[in-house]
Amino acid sequence: MKKIQIGVPCGYNSELYVNFLLNSIKKTASNIDEIEILLGQSKPEVDVDFVVKSNPEFDIVAVQAFSKDTGSTGHGKCINSLLDYMSSEYGAIVDCDVAFLEKNWDIKLVEKLQNKNVVIGAGTAKNHHHYYNFPFTIMSLFKTKALKDVGISFMPKLVDLVLTEESAKIFGRNVGDKIHLDTAWEMPFKLKTNGYDGIALQLVTPRDESRDNIRFMTSDMRGEEQQLDGVPFFTHCGRSQTRPFDHPIVVTWRNRVMEWIGGVEDGA
Repeated sequence: MKKIQIGVPCGYNSELYVNFLLNSIKKTASNIDEIEILLGQSKPEVDVDFVVKSNPEFDIVAVQAFSKDTGSTGHGKCINSLLDYMSSEYGAIVDCDVAFLEKNWDIKLVEKLQNKNVVIGAGTAKNHHHYYNFPFTIMSLFKTKALKDVGISFMPKLVDLVLTEESAKIFGRNVGDKIHLDTAWEMPFKLKTNGYDGIALQLVTPRDESRDNIRFMTSDMRGEEQQLDGVPFFTHCGRSQTRPFDHPIVVTWRNRVMEWIGGVEDGA
């Protein structure tokens, strides 16, 4: 059995992004022989065979997660199908428009999963409508058994919740704040109320005051980098369904990734 199973939700326009993601994993992971890739095929027209044939170095499984739903609901159903399939000690959910930047990121993140901490991953913005200071599903690596034991679902409620004193502690924001119960809201809720915790990386982007801490991004880029102890571990471009792989914003992001980790293939 593989040590880590990485689940990648694959929707419209995702194929070239997934190739680029996998190429970054080849370049940065400690040992790809210990990694299995799970492609969550959310629509029949998503060409997962293209991704499989383009990445013979990986063990890849296509997980059929067909749904007529779109947006957060379809995304949540796809992630649930990926989690249901997972049986390894460690699992991960990674958006297709992510690229890894830090060598041996898998070892370094797994090492942080000690004691109560069972998940580590993407941080959210302070001024956003999501929860704060807990990993989000853009990229989350976790102890698979812990998530299954508490019965986490990634289905959104798609409603807003005004935080009380108790819920503000769970969701990492202030009393009276309003958060949107989107795809990953059950992660902090069910894990924290069952005695577990998680570690959020620091989101850094040119778009807000975090720009002073930028290491990977440049001022002309869109998206963000996610840092652990000041080191960029991965980057997220965003909006893959509406931006073709040759969109100027994406090309700038891809070129910077290739410059940073050296020689990664562009995915095409």
